[in-house]
Parts: sequence; C-alpha cells; structure tokens
Amino acid sequence: MERRVLVTRPEPGASATAQRLAGQGFAPVVLPLTRIVPVEPAPLPQRVDVIVATSANAFRHPPPEFLRLLAAKPLYVVGEKTAEAANRAAEIVAPDAKTLTQRMIANLGPSSHVLYLAGRVRGAALKDALEQAGHQVTEIEVYDAVPIAFAPGEIGTKLAGEPFWSALVYSRRGGEILSRIVAQSPASFDSTVFVCLSMEAGVGLENHGLDLAFAATPDEAGMLSALGRIG
Repeated sequence: MERRVLVTRPEPGASATAQRLAGQGFAPVVLPLTRIVPVEPAPLPQRVDVIVATSANAFRHPPPEFLRLLAAKPLYVVGEKTAEAANRAAEIVAPDAKTLTQRMIANLGPSSHVLYLAGRVRGAALKDALEQAGHQVTEIEVYDAVPIAFAPGEIGTKLAGEPFWSALVYSRRGGEILSRIVAQSPASFDSTVFVCLSMEAGVGLENHGLDLAFAATPDEAGMLSALGRIG
C-alpha cells in the first residue's frame, strides 16, 4: 500500500512540501486548509524592550515601516525559519515556545516590556508565563490563518483512495479544521498518524482519540524526521 500523506499547510509551502515528500517515496495529497493573510497592526506601545515571535509569518506580512520601528530591539524567536524571516540576528532561537519562554525568563531584565508579534489564533501560555514572571506583554496581531472555502465535493475528491498513512498539521487552526474533516470522513483516517509541527498545532486534535506525533523542531525538517519514525 502506498504511503499517502495529507499536506495541510498553506500554499506556496504545500506544493514545495509535496515535492519533497514525493522525492522520498511518499504519495502526497495537497489540501491546504488555510491561507495566511496580513492583519493591519495596532499602534506600538510606548515602551518596547524586546520582541518575541513564534512564526515566520510575524515578519512576512507586516508593513516594512512597522518592522523598521522595531529593528533595533532585541529579538527572541521560535525556529530558524522565523529568524531567517526576520532577516537579522536573534538573541535566542529556541526549538519551541515553551523553551523560548523559559530562556527568556532566565535572560530578561526585571519587569521587561515584551512585544509579541502574533497571529490572530494563538495560545496563551507564552504571555501568561512571562506575565507571571513579572514582565509586561503586549500582543500585536500581524497575520491571520483564514479557513479556505472548498467547492462542493472538493474535500471528498481529495480524500478518495486508500486511508492516509499520515497527515501533516502545521497550526492550531489547521488542526481544528482537520478534526472536523476527520469526523466527517473517518474511513480516510482509520490508521493515520497526525504529525504536528508543535504541541500548539495538535491542540485541535488531541481530544479526538487520534494518533499524534510531534516534530522535535518546529520546521519542515523536524516534521519529515518525525514522519520517518512512523512504523
């Protein structure tokens, strides 16, 4: 049986991932569940000591003049891709949000003012932990993952065939959408392992009794490595 892998990330990344999967002998099926759109950022707070970002989208979508105002501030990020998108040196590049938060708490000065460049859908753990450590956190939304409206029958056509060997899940919103698709088409996911980019990406799936695996690092290399460990 071919190893069908459902790729749910937004384009253009979905097609690039599908090419890599095909090159490794998998049978990719591309079904982007969201598209990333910019959000007009709110005004900056009067004081910003450091910037934190957990996704490369935090730097791909804001207006250039907005990012220029932050160029001199120390930067803390999750993942090398986020650091690359920022196009400048980061104080800390952590493998996940939990590790980043712990390292920030260990390194920040007392009562720091943290600016979190965030997506519209996000968890509260990072902000809560920093505030509990005595820091002030301002969240500014700079992008959103908008659900894609599918044509009638489009999802059914994509899911046709053998059950999926694995499905790649890239975001919390994507996982929530995918959980609804799984509920509607359980036969397509009878023995699927859902490989999640992060713990946050798996939130929408974890209460459905599904087989979840997590990337060791929040990037494509981490996801493909996790995929390779599936028996």
